Amino acid sequence: MTSPLPAGVLFDMDGTLVDTEPHWQSAQESLAASAGTVWSQEDFEASIGRPMERWATILRDRGVSGSIEEIINQAVTHVSAQMRAEMPWLPGARELLTELAAAGVPCALVTNNTSTNAELLLEAAPHGALRLAVSSDDVSAPKPDPEPYLTAATRLGIDPARSIAFEDSAAGATSAYRAGLAVWFLTGHTSDPGIPARLLPSLDSVTTADVQAGLAHTEGTPQHA
Repeated sequence: MTSPLPAGVLFDMDGTLVDTEPHWQSAQESLAASAGTVWSQEDFEASIGRPMERWATILRDRGVSGSIEEIINQAVTHVSAQMRAEMPWLPGARELLTELAAAGVPCALVTNNTSTNAELLLEAAPHGALRLAVSSDDVSAPKPDPEPYLTAATRLGIDPARSIAFEDSAAGATSAYRAGLAVWFLTGHTSDPGIPARLLPSLDSVTTADVQAGLAHTEGTPQHA
């Protein structure tokens, strides 16, 4: 018997669908340099998937001028400009979105990024592939809290228990897992999501058939694809 399609598929943004992490790192390094300090590789890696207020507070404490909101806005402006110049799709992302849309699977974006950058990605995605976005502007508690994924599931009208989240950070994976979704985890930044997940090197070669067949096997012990 053919396995049913998932009720929905929710995607993280940075590091999952698009390779914007280098743009964020560049923005953070430039902000640090403006205050005569540094933003190390370790600093950057610790910020991945975390609320932007966290790294902005660290930069402010190191002497970067402006409020937390102003520091974030400077970084967002930098990243937005890079995204407008060229959307840095990761391998397999557009293809999987296109396949899922053709199969009628509802998909949405769930990100700790701002609504500005989330909307840029919605506009660049294959037509109808991403039906909505839940950004840091839409929730009171960002990832790793489950609120972003629960909000997206509610707005999309899907059952989290029959849905999949694609993530690349431990914070994001924790958010999705706590919201009740099966997690497929991209191991480009870390090999340990800290929760039960299906582990993937990338979205390249992942198909709707894989998602359909794998949904029933994503609960429990982490497994490599």
